[in-house]
Amino acid sequence: QPMTKLLEVFLKWTGNYGLAIILLTVVVRIVILPLTIYQMRSLKRMQEVQPLMKEIQEKYKDNPEKMNQEIMALYQRERVNPFSGCLPLLVQLPILYALFAVFNAFDPTKFNYTYQFLWADLSQRDIPLAILTVVSMVLQQYLTGVPATDPNQRIMMWIMPIMFGWIAFTMPTSAIVLYWVVSTFFGLIQQAIYPGFPRFKGSLGSKGEA
Repeated sequence: QPMTKLLEVFLKWTGNYGLAIILLTVVVRIVILPLTIYQMRSLKRMQEVQPLMKEIQEKYKDNPEKMNQEIMALYQRERVNPFSGCLPLLVQLPILYALFAVFNAFDPTKFNYTYQFLWADLSQRDIPLAILTVVSMVLQQYLTGVPATDPNQRIMMWIMPIMFGWIAFTMPTSAIVLYWVVSTFFGLIQQAIYPGFPRFKGSLGSKGEA
């Protein structure tokens, strides 16, 4: 497989299995960059319609059914898809499946390298990396401006990190978990340098003022 060959190249280049996975992660993130930009534009558009959503929620707070109808009408009128931000995640699922197969079959000891990376043995389950999975995804959901006023998005904000955290915890090897953590933090860096993210900048700014 191309990804296996690429992983071998990175392993021989860096001399470390964990660093090889990180480099492979960067390559994958660059490949899906167009989808990431689409996601960030969609999130920015969601931020722009937040004032209108709040007006609807305040106006129909005693009529949830009418509130939902008006919010959906707002989405259609403004051409906003509240779930478009999930597209890069859905695209990454087949990549994750392929990488899981690669990492499962890959043995760095054949090249005289070990599975060790920092504190973790990447051939074993690692609880700190599973925790980092949850933390990184919650941080990403918050800093990218998931609208807390939207009940559906608020539920997704917590379900996705918990689900992936559980998957990471139950993984027999932590190589794929390292990939996911690095991929998430790499996405945060991309969003930090992407222009026009008021919620992201505002969040960082508010923390700096505290």
